[in-house]
Amino acid sequence: MAVVWDTDLVFDPRLKENGEPISLQGLKARRVVCSTVINAIGGITVGGPESGVRWRGQADASWRVASRATRQGLTAADLQDHERKMINQARTIGIDNAQHMSDWEILARLRHNGAVTRLIDITTDPFVALFMLCDDTLQSEQEECDGVLLAVNRSELKIIDRPWEPDGYAAMTKKKPAALVYTTPPIDPRIAAQRGEFMFHSAPLSETDAPECELFPISRPPGWNVTDLRKLLGVDRPNEDRGAPRKHFPTLIGIRIPAEIKPMLRDLLSRNFGYTRETIYPDWAGLGEQFGRDS
Repeated sequence: MAVVWDTDLVFDPRLKENGEPISLQGLKARRVVCSTVINAIGGITVGGPESGVRWRGQADASWRVASRATRQGLTAADLQDHERKMINQARTIGIDNAQHMSDWEILARLRHNGAVTRLIDITTDPFVALFMLCDDTLQSEQEECDGVLLAVNRSELKIIDRPWEPDGYAAMTKKKPAALVYTTPPIDPRIAAQRGEFMFHSAPLSETDAPECELFPISRPPGWNVTDLRKLLGVDRPNEDRGAPRKHFPTLIGIRIPAEIKPMLRDLLSRNFGYTRETIYPDWAGLGEQFGRDS
């Protein structure tokens, strides 16, 4: 089921304050929208929750926030069996000395190497997330579509207690279900470059219970509306209004990234900030993916 984000949660930079759309046919208009996106990121950074946010970029704005395991239809029981089997197998064959790694480190390494897990990538760096949703390297012949840059309220995610303990996965299954975050150390070049963390739910929620995100139903402060979102992002109001922090914040908010500006954003991120596939994926797998496409 495709997600249709409410306008008070996901800001569309193509729309003016009065709701009138901006045509993106001209170069100048696309530059204006790119500038609006960058400014909106700053608005969230300055005026967002005191606990901070974590960023996730999704190349398709209609995707639900869900793990690869959920997208493949694994049930809760199947998922536990699958992840336990991977952890045990990694230790049995001793990949990179895995017998001395914690459960979560093993799952993190497996996730970054393509394994199906419950882990959902997030980052502390909004430009990493923006680059990922704009990256076209792995898109085959599919036309680019609108993406979404999401900012998750950090206070909604419970930190895993003692993640270095070898039996952390078993401990998670015995506790009350919750949305969790694993802050991994820089265990490989890719995680370090991406400022990577992982969020997940110990018992992922169904689309019926949480249509937009498998971690939680989306909640808002009382009275929250489109005007509050635009004011937070600083897209309509003077700068002094933008700097006022809010004590109450939705579970998550986002910025829609029109397909028409993705190429320009890729260029801006590379030229001005040094975000490229070489810096985001500095390993053999990343290089192989880059040169694995048909020429």
